[in-house]
Amino acid sequence: MLFSGLFPWLENKKKSTYLKNQKNDKLIFELKVEGIVDKKILSAIKKVPRELFVEQHLVDKAYQNDALSTDCGQTVTQPYIVAYMIESLNLKNTDKILEIGTGTGWQTAILSHLCKEVFTIERFDVLLNKAKKNIAKLNLKNVNYKLGNGIKGWGEKILFDAIIICATSEIVPEKLLENLKLNGRLIMPRKYNAGNQKLLLINKKNENYLEQEELLDVKFVPLLNKDSVK
Repeated sequence: MLFSGLFPWLENKKKSTYLKNQKNDKLIFELKVEGIVDKKILSAIKKVPRELFVEQHLVDKAYQNDALSTDCGQTVTQPYIVAYMIESLNLKNTDKILEIGTGTGWQTAILSHLCKEVFTIERFDVLLNKAKKNIAKLNLKNVNYKLGNGIKGWGEKILFDAIIICATSEIVPEKLLENLKLNGRLIMPRKYNAGNQKLLLINKKNENYLEQEELLDVKFVPLLNKDSVK
């Protein structure tokens, strides 16, 4: 009691941390109820404080199972969709993954706990800088960043075990398929003529055969075939 009286700001900080942890636990429980069972993914989500990655005026909503708006007309993806997409990729801790659409870095940080190395591309300089700062706060060292057009791929002779695309397209970008290893998996939201979107999971069996599976109905921002914006 003596210390809380002398340092009320410390007591308030403890209360704030406790409440955030409670909200995070509630989110993890909700993800389990919705069918996310991979303990490694749930642990990675719990390790990454989502409040760091959302706009200041949305911090109170950080642990809701909702997509949240951010700069440049983009969003921080709904936690369930992030968990579902990652779970569909069957990642191993030896994998290298390519992420198209860094955003503010929340999903990037989660992936960094699950893979050997994360390579992430963002076309908006404002968002990429935010992501770098956010991830640096967590002292994560296995993330490689690139400002550019994600449709063009990483642009170097690196093959990835998995690719996750965080924006919707009517076609699967050819360059990204070229970046994928044999038996590698790619997941993305695909847009159809009717305007609806579904998650599409692709397994690259060989250079001439792609095994494809349609998954959930989703709603993502469009994947733009444009150069980076500074």
